[in-house]
Amino acid sequence: MWRKLKILGKFELRQTWDDKTILFYTVLCPAIFFLITDISSKGHPFGVHNVASQLLGYWAYIILVGVLNGFQFGLIGMRESNFLKMFTVIAGDKRLIFYSNLLVQVVFIQLEMILFDVIVLILNPASFALVPMMVGGFLLNFILIPVVAGFTSFVLLLPIKVNLASLLMTGYILLAMAIINLPYQADSLLGVVLTVFNPCSYMIQFYSTGLSLLGQLTVANVGLLSVVALVYVGLGTYPIRHMKLQSYTSRY
Repeated sequence: MWRKLKILGKFELRQTWDDKTILFYTVLCPAIFFLITDISSKGHPFGVHNVASQLLGYWAYIILVGVLNGFQFGLIGMRESNFLKMFTVIAGDKRLIFYSNLLVQVVFIQLEMILFDVIVLILNPASFALVPMMVGGFLLNFILIPVVAGFTSFVLLLPIKVNLASLLMTGYILLAMAIINLPYQADSLLGVVLTVFNPCSYMIQFYSTGLSLLGQLTVANVGLLSVVALVYVGLGTYPIRHMKLQSYTSRY
């Protein structure tokens, strides 16, 4: 099994590396936005308050877009080009394709996160005080990325083409990012609901708790985050078993 994972991982790595357009959305777009904010705020892109939560918002965006574009859309693209069916026959188990793809995307998203953090440090030297926070966020990402993959795994079950899936998920990303700006308390009913159903809200709470940035390290909060993580990681296995191998655009 490990030999098959290694071979599939190399293929996924080459395929992901060849398609560098994802860097535009995961690194260049947030970097440009950060630069504009830096210029318009005269060197204070994070403002004077909630510095941590501002950076966490960038991280949440990078992970969500990275998971959707690199992992979910990658699998849908493989399905529509019949590569998913072909490699399932070769590997003997489609779960190996999912897991190898996820491992590769974890590596790439972490590299994208490092690249963005370096850009932040270059554009705003005052952000060097956030380096310990960046290191802690990097370590937490190894848990967060598979959880977010579970959050968004429902995409794999939709009987739609890649272009339509991309359009729908653009709206999904914009909505998820807009929601985290709503004024709510993490321990309120609305905060709990958003943590359960909105991946960006979950990531903000996970970072805040894991890094103890916003004073939200409580037994109840840790318990909620742990339960939600286990549920979505478990739910993420359902599409692996039930996703169609047959393309919706090709009969071969």
